[in-house]
Amino acid sequence: MAEAAEIAKLRLFLKLAAQLDDPARIEPLPDLDFNIKSGNLLVGIADAADIERRFSDRGVLPFGLDLAMDAAESVAAAYDDFVAAQAAETGTEGEQHAKSLLQAKIKAISGQVDAALYEMRNESQDFEEWRKSHQPFHWFAEFPAVWRNGGFDAIIGNPPYIRGGNLNSVKKRYTWQGFTAESCPDIYAVCTERASSLLNSQGRFAMVVMHSLCFHKGYTALRVYLLARFNSIWVPSYSVIPGCLFSGSARVRNTIVIAASEGKREVFTGRCRRWVTSAREHLFATQQMAKPHKVILECTENLQWPFIDDELLVDALAKMMSHQQPISQVLVKEGKHKLGFKTTAGYVLGIFDIEPPIIDPNTELPVSTMTNKTAWFNFQDSIHRDIAILALSGRWGHLWWNTFGDGFDVTRGVLAALPCDIERLATAKELSLVPCDMELISLVADFLKLANDLKNELPNQLVWKNHAGVKVGRYDLWQCRHITDEADWLLAQAWGLTWEQYEAAGNLRDRMTFGNRE
Repeated sequence: MAEAAEIAKLRLFLKLAAQLDDPARIEPLPDLDFNIKSGNLLVGIADAADIERRFSDRGVLPFGLDLAMDAAESVAAAYDDFVAAQAAETGTEGEQHAKSLLQAKIKAISGQVDAALYEMRNESQDFEEWRKSHQPFHWFAEFPAVWRNGGFDAIIGNPPYIRGGNLNSVKKRYTWQGFTAESCPDIYAVCTERASSLLNSQGRFAMVVMHSLCFHKGYTALRVYLLARFNSIWVPSYSVIPGCLFSGSARVRNTIVIAASEGKREVFTGRCRRWVTSAREHLFATQQMAKPHKVILECTENLQWPFIDDELLVDALAKMMSHQQPISQVLVKEGKHKLGFKTTAGYVLGIFDIEPPIIDPNTELPVSTMTNKTAWFNFQDSIHRDIAILALSGRWGHLWWNTFGDGFDVTRGVLAALPCDIERLATAKELSLVPCDMELISLVADFLKLANDLKNELPNQLVWKNHAGVKVGRYDLWQCRHITDEADWLLAQAWGLTWEQYEAAGNLRDRMTFGNRE
């Protein structure tokens, strides 16, 4: 949008003028035409290395690109002359001449690269139509002084969020080529990759994207690219309820990718934070980050970045994942011992053995069971099922979902991956007893009693919500904390976790639920 660039210049001029104590002191305003520009981020050439990186598989480059690279230094020299003319304060004639010469050189070299790129892409459009629709932007020509230093020192941005059918319509209007993240389902992925490639070797980077970057399998290619491109990466994330990073219509969960080209190779993560709107001014000042263990970063096939910011909980999850089997290891295809869960959640997971009812408000009779918002796990016996119910109902299930889920959807894959060692606990009574087993067997007996207490208590904590003309029931697990908290501590002991880790998991649950409701 050329208009956006013009508005940016105007705002800078107004800001500059507002700093003057005496209007008589105002000097000629600086020329920003070569500092603020508009163009297509995804179509164009950055420099010779960019050509090699993105188009090396095309064989011999079209005639003209090599000549354009050779001419880049003359553009940089013309830019230096223009800056010197501005600083000389000898009048506008010399400055205008230097500006016209620089504009002519940029136009000539850009036209040359446009023609070569058009030929290399085998476009079906007429050349001038293609230039108008794609607005190719060649960074080495448009910012010659920057490219003489290897690229930008810092890049910040907020790329567009376009996916699905809308993304397909964009691709039909204009195309981009040669990016690792081309397969990702949203345009922010290729924009992030492209922007990051424009930094110099000491550059700093920050891009506000959707939080799907951290966990969605469709963005694995972008995560892998960023890990290779940068040494240090920080990825704090933000939810939408109650407060959200962007107001208005853009109510999306966000991640800010912050990265440095230099430094030790490491990744720092944050939880997907919830906060009340009145706390916005303190949001960044209170940001916490953690460095996940390798076992956590590599626990999924798509190498997701977990939403976690507490080193105590990082250590707890790493210990659980290193020594315990996930729930998926004890699931069976068919069985009468079922565990149900709601497939969406706001603050607390919906876990149960009997689905909460849905009734007709006029007749008070059930109208539906096994809804499409409920999914089920099958277990071989009630003991395996009951251990899973308590593991998922309390702070450990909440921690796991908040770390590896998206903050709204509750999927089979995420819940079934919780490493809670059900088989060892369920078969404790069958173990060949040695002194160290007695405590475990006692814990399991208490644990199963708590499971029965929870199942009996759930019907007493039924709350209702009117939806589509019916009353939809939901078990309020928040009111069952007196049971799940006790079970959580038994599990922590069985898993070898500390009281401090148990408390940290409870504090996280409390902050993410009760403490953040407006």
